[in-house]
Amino acid sequence: MLEIRLIGPPRLIRDGAAVTGPRGAKCWAVFARVIMSPDPVSRQQLVSELFTEADDPMGALRWTLAEMRRRLGMPGAFTGNPIVPGLDPDTAVDVLTLARGEVPEPVPGGELLENVEVHASAGFETWLLVERNRVAGALQDIVRAAALRALSNREHVRAIDLASALVAGDPFDEGRHVVLLKALVAAGHHDAASRHLRATEESFAAELGVTSLPALRAASRPAPQAIGGISPSASARMQVSLGRGAVAAGAVDAGIDNLRVAVDTAGEAGDELLLAECEFELGAALVHSVCGFDDEGAVMLENARARALAAGDRELAAKALSELAYLDVLFARRASAAVHLAEAWEAAEGFPGVQASVAAYDAIHLADWGRLEESLDRFREALELCATSHSVRRRIWTAGHAARVAYIAGALEDAERWSREAEAGAEEERWTAVRPWPETWRAHARLSRGDDPVEVRADLEATYALARQLGDPCWQGASAKALGLTYVADGRPELALQWFADAHDACAPKTGAYRWVDAEVRVTQAEVLRDLGDGPTARDVATRALEDAARGDMPLLVARATAVLESLDKVGIPG
Repeated sequence: MLEIRLIGPPRLIRDGAAVTGPRGAKCWAVFARVIMSPDPVSRQQLVSELFTEADDPMGALRWTLAEMRRRLGMPGAFTGNPIVPGLDPDTAVDVLTLARGEVPEPVPGGELLENVEVHASAGFETWLLVERNRVAGALQDIVRAAALRALSNREHVRAIDLASALVAGDPFDEGRHVVLLKALVAAGHHDAASRHLRATEESFAAELGVTSLPALRAASRPAPQAIGGISPSASARMQVSLGRGAVAAGAVDAGIDNLRVAVDTAGEAGDELLLAECEFELGAALVHSVCGFDDEGAVMLENARARALAAGDRELAAKALSELAYLDVLFARRASAAVHLAEAWEAAEGFPGVQASVAAYDAIHLADWGRLEESLDRFREALELCATSHSVRRRIWTAGHAARVAYIAGALEDAERWSREAEAGAEEERWTAVRPWPETWRAHARLSRGDDPVEVRADLEATYALARQLGDPCWQGASAKALGLTYVADGRPELALQWFADAHDACAPKTGAYRWVDAEVRVTQAEVLRDLGDGPTARDVATRALEDAARGDMPLLVARATAVLESLDKVGIPG
């Protein structure tokens, strides 16, 4: 059996032993370009991307293809025009395994085509940049999902191995350490968990100057003590009720402590369904009410999903899956979002309130994935389900998010209609916390329609002030970006850049905010910098935007960032 590993330094493994690979970096570049392209790649396309500097470009390509066939031991591979890979059926390629949503074994480290540098066209360089980031994001996504599943299935050794691979991929991502600590604690390796916690805290302090890692400490600490004198079941039910009430009232820390006690005591009771309910409530609270605790929340939700399914409670399983999907959408984990959404939709059959949530999350996922018409259809379905299930607040939330997608799709009337519906609903429900989002996208639509930017800005300033007061990074980032656009519209782009910088600071990845918002802000910033004539800064921002968008598989933002880079290439702005 032949294994072809493109993640990390590329290499060939035949029957478990390393063998000599193709000579020359361009062999690996051609291999990856052909094998990873969703569309057929012609010989002329490869020549224009990789061989224009050769004396005989087409001859150089023919030599490269022949060298690949020799080293692979496959005389019928990489033939024709367009080129057909033609690999033997038992050939394993790590990037193709990843594309199927499976974890390559062993878990690879490093980036795609690591240390492979070729003199190539700007088009190929952009393709490689995009694919390196897309593959890195997909690998993290799939390994993380596999670690959570292994943890919920009590496969402790595999969970630890997968979580260790996650940490190795980015040792300064606190969330990855949370998953590893949870795996160590679940396996009973408390001393190892304590050592890892100390080592991680020392490393973060030395390298980043970060001395407070609350999510990490929470993942490793024992649960608070339950109240004595009553049964574990009664204690768990009381604590989960207290916890829900405290979180809803805004006493989040106290509520989280109650919910942790509920999980611990439900475990003592031996009631799997009660434990699933407690884990769901704790997971949902960590996801929605505490910034930076999403990974611990995901562990709880995954546990709740597994237990609820085992106990036959499809509605609870669907709720847990929908919240896992929401997290995946928020953090642009495209592959696991698709899996969780499909599983949640199937489990939610017969429960229209849960279906409404799943459909809304799916609509956001489809939009970020560049499938706008499908997204708008899904939003319409979600809104109907909200009406069927009398989910008033869910309809408000959904309408606000539908307004964003309608704006991106150019359906400005729908964008304004849905944003106004969400604003009116929030006013009726006295749900102040959700208002900035629909207000922001109505402002976008008004600017696109040609409304006076000064008038739009006057309304947006109140929106931005509310977002700041609420402390929501997504709301703040999106409204600051919209304020910047008002200055672009009235001919003061220099002031716009100040607002874009504020938007980026608000919703940068370190805050745990919605990844799409930050990528959108960066792309918009790059476009304005280019139009201002600041080519070098525009290139730097566009490149970072491209990396972020590719890592989150956001093709519309990838296309916009690529367009900025291509326009700078045409006028000779150096990279």
